[in-house]
Amino acid sequence: MLKRAVLGAVCLFFALSFLSFAQSDLGSIQGFVKDPSGALIPNSKVTIHNQSGLERQSTTNESGSYTFTNIPPGLYTLMVEASGFKKYTSSANKLDPSSALEIDASLTVGAASETVEVSATAVTLQTESASVQKLISREQIDNLELNGRNPVGLASLVPGARGGNLSGLNFNFTQGPSNFNGSRNPENLITYDGAPATRTRSNGTSLGAADVDSTQEVQILTAAYAAEYGRTSGAQIRILTRSGGQQFHGAAFEYVRNDAFNANTWTRNHTPGQAFVPAFRYNQYGYNVGGPAYIPGKFNTNKSKFFWYWGQEWVKYRFTDTANWEVPSNLMRQGNFSELLSPTNFFYGKVVTIKDPVTGVPFPNNIIPNSQLSPNGLGILKAYPQVNLSTPINGNQLFYITAPHPQDQRKDTLASDINLTDRQRLQFRRNNYTFDEYQPLDGTPLETPKYFHRPNQTNSLDYVFTISPTIINEALATVSVDDVYIPVDAAHFADRTTFGINYPYIFPTGKLIQNRIPTANIQGLTGLTGNPYPSHSSGPIYTFTDSVTWVKGKHTLKFGFYWELSGENDNDEINVSACPTCTNNQNGQFSFTDTRSGQPGTGNAIANTAMGLFDSYSELGQRAYTPF
Repeated sequence: MLKRAVLGAVCLFFALSFLSFAQSDLGSIQGFVKDPSGALIPNSKVTIHNQSGLERQSTTNESGSYTFTNIPPGLYTLMVEASGFKKYTSSANKLDPSSALEIDASLTVGAASETVEVSATAVTLQTESASVQKLISREQIDNLELNGRNPVGLASLVPGARGGNLSGLNFNFTQGPSNFNGSRNPENLITYDGAPATRTRSNGTSLGAADVDSTQEVQILTAAYAAEYGRTSGAQIRILTRSGGQQFHGAAFEYVRNDAFNANTWTRNHTPGQAFVPAFRYNQYGYNVGGPAYIPGKFNTNKSKFFWYWGQEWVKYRFTDTANWEVPSNLMRQGNFSELLSPTNFFYGKVVTIKDPVTGVPFPNNIIPNSQLSPNGLGILKAYPQVNLSTPINGNQLFYITAPHPQDQRKDTLASDINLTDRQRLQFRRNNYTFDEYQPLDGTPLETPKYFHRPNQTNSLDYVFTISPTIINEALATVSVDDVYIPVDAAHFADRTTFGINYPYIFPTGKLIQNRIPTANIQGLTGLTGNPYPSHSSGPIYTFTDSVTWVKGKHTLKFGFYWELSGENDNDEINVSACPTCTNNQNGQFSFTDTRSGQPGTGNAIANTAMGLFDSYSELGQRAYTPF
């Protein structure tokens, strides 16, 4: 259920020499038409068109200026015609997303049948807006190396960006740089084709990764951008999807990394049990294709009305998880602590005497009598992974294990552009992102394995209607979904009763897993954990924007509204950890220390566990579904 709605106020923007642009990443082209003396020429016919069949016409006003608003980024050809002058053509003018491009035309006296052709030159300084921004073009995306091929990392190239690691492998969820010009990460925003792609519950993390081969451009707005963007006070990373054109294009690719190409590290070669290259398999592959949608002689015969693009990418990542734990010895699991009488024992490196908590007298031979042992306390010690090392590592660790850790990712990218009429244009974009993972050693190794399943997506539908050469309406609707499913591996999930744990619950009803092992923080041992899973959360975001741009003489007026409905619907226990005794485990959490916080004890936390002498116990009741 969604509980939070944001309604943008109606805004009015005025501009004398520049424009503000819609959240859909559209831009504008404007300029002046002049004669050889520099005088402005009114009533000149100005036409622009791009490679996707979009064509717009206008005339210069009494000041000799023209303006085309709400047009998609790309390469444009501009043509100017005026009585008594040669036809003027300027080609390859690149319009960036959410930007203004100024093209001034200087006409030459002559017959209209003659043409003056000009090639565009790179704009070294953007003067049409005060916005501080940078564009990463398709050419740069092709030439720059990205470990994991996640285009959001390109935001690190912007001056003022801080944080992030372009050299590290990062192919899935990320926030990009953590700061821009001092902004905090929750203040930043990532969008895919105008659709918010930042999770509602995390500090700026993306809900998925765009396909870098399907990315046309990445624009980063860092400061002083138009008020209509709103929603965030920090930077915006705006990723635009490629579109089809009048010709068919396609590609296929695969990037491979494999342990067969790797050497073992010096550290591993000198660590017992690690004198081998760990398993590592990384395959990233996919394809993309795009072009016009047409039926020869029947539909879109000139290939200027309907264009499409489709791309897919997969990642198969296989690496090795390792876990090394401080676990109780086999004797300790029986209440026998005689090993601690040796001054050289590897647990503490000194003699540790176990005392009767009632009398304060040491137990004979450091062995707790069976009559004073707690079945549930012993059960907690037995729930620890079994000792599998005869010689401890890293001081006192008697357990070491490795297990394969698989991650799978799939991206689907769909784009379509339709020129409905000469005055109406429709654009649709969908990014489908699925991430699956198995974590065999999560929590307590081999006892609480879990899965991740995240079928996320962003969708945007943009409609532009040229009501007249000076009035243009744009409507943008988006839907973003962030679903997180974390089920457990029930077939390999530990049952507390198999270790002899059967203490009654404070809240006996509503347990998702009735016999999940408890969490136990025992001084001197690695913490035992039952984990808070299974869980599920969802963070949907719905937005709708409508804006009208009106060019009136020398002025451009823009007004509209922004509406958003978003939320975070949680059905989990993971956030219940706000204090030392709080727990995220429905099945209970124990704390055992050497001193027992001043209460009578044996003098040793592990022995206190064997006798059931805990410092504190916490337990969650029935899990609440918390929509907001």
